[in-house]
Amino acid sequence: MDTRNRADFDSHPEEPSGRTLGDRYFKEFTGVVHVSLRSWWWGEPVGAVLGGAGGAWLGHDDDLPVHEVLGVAVSMVGVIIGAVFAILAMITRACDNTFLRKARKAGILPVTNYLWPFFTIIAMGVLSTIFLLILAGVPEDAPTPVRMMAGAAAGFFILWTLASLLPALGALIVFTRLIEKTSGISE
Repeated sequence: MDTRNRADFDSHPEEPSGRTLGDRYFKEFTGVVHVSLRSWWWGEPVGAVLGGAGGAWLGHDDDLPVHEVLGVAVSMVGVIIGAVFAILAMITRACDNTFLRKARKAGILPVTNYLWPFFTIIAMGVLSTIFLLILAGVPEDAPTPVRMMAGAAAGFFILWTLASLLPALGALIVFTRLIEKTSGISE
């Protein structure tokens, strides 16, 4: 079926523009991720700053259990990212053609309006993982400022990821209500 001439299709192509497929999809992903003052819940930056302070504190002293905390943090970030992917799978399953037609008529864009918090959590989780890898690679005899900076960066992104779960769950509740509301509307 040729979709280029259909009047009800977006003017945007299905494939985003970019030099390579990876660039195209990365650009598409970053267009959905929101990290701005308008998209923050106050708990996210507060949690991130506290996480950064805690990570720096762990890095300042050789006697503190950095490796034990590192193991917990890696597990936690992995569970969060896995749970978010599971939630996204359930949400996208709910976005059948009927719902999407109703949402389009109402001017609602489910990905843009409701799913961006989940993509933001994934982005923060990836950054957390990167900084956890850096922290794991810092030797115990490294200078204290290096250990503190690695710990601060890892703690910052880990707690931002964790704090982001609350507004994302709120978005999930609102999205579920939207599905409920549209279920009673005829096409």
